[in-house]
Amino acid sequence: MLTLATEEQTLTRRPMTGPKVWDRAAFDNASYMIAVEPHQAEACLRIHADLRRRGKRIETVEAADFTDPALAELADAIGKHVHSGAGFIVVRGLPLDGWTDEEASMLYWGLGTYLGRPLQQNRSGERVYLVQDTGATLLEARGSKTNLGMIYHTDSAAAFVGNRPDILALMCLRKAIAGGESLMISGHTAYNILLATRPDLVEVLYEEFLFDRSKDTAEGEDPVSRGSVFTDTEDGVRIRYNRLHIELGHHLSGSPLTVLQREALDAFDAVLNDPANAIDFTMQPGDVFFAD
Repeated sequence: MLTLATEEQTLTRRPMTGPKVWDRAAFDNASYMIAVEPHQAEACLRIHADLRRRGKRIETVEAADFTDPALAELADAIGKHVHSGAGFIVVRGLPLDGWTDEEASMLYWGLGTYLGRPLQQNRSGERVYLVQDTGATLLEARGSKTNLGMIYHTDSAAAFVGNRPDILALMCLRKAIAGGESLMISGHTAYNILLATRPDLVEVLYEEFLFDRSKDTAEGEDPVSRGSVFTDTEDGVRIRYNRLHIELGHHLSGSPLTVLQREALDAFDAVLNDPANAIDFTMQPGDVFFAD
């Protein structure tokens, strides 16, 4: 017997559940931070002395240079928060007094090797990337090189070097004279709210959008990348989002956003910018932020 489906099946999407679904009320000021323990700080000092003795540079350090049980213990705690907890954590208390920026960056990079394979930060292959106002405009450089405030985004949404990371990290070397606050929101919470209020627009965000690649492309290479804002995976909904890169991507390609696409992006932005859904914090020198 042959059975044929003659009616279009309606896709039923389910809200996300678990610890990565949270809002501002779920946290107090300390619940998203972990302190470096004294024996972990001592391990960092030993590693620092060894790197300095051997003349290591950020271009030459390897994962093997950071093999230490105490550092592995710290990384394990970070991983649990990122993978099994709220999806992010701020580490406070790395003993960086008297270290150069490069030495601090080496420890930061080495700690990251416990969590995954480090990706290059740009087309030139830098291992770490300095977030600093250079006087450039958005038409000339990535937003992190300007003095403009950032918007809610997932890291490397533009896939400017062909990769999108599973984990992002950010170390504070110095506080800004003004500004520098960080805002964090659960993408799964935002997805759930939009699914509950405008499920029709959720479907639009599963369609293809164009992302500007931030001028970090080789000559003759496509200046935009393509992908959806929402993608279903075995681990749940994966979110790829940066409204600015989407706007620029569609502008550069000569393919304007449709009215429905713009309505969907506006609705998602409204959820992201609701203060009830986000936490805010200011990083101190030596703090390191990790997020899914």
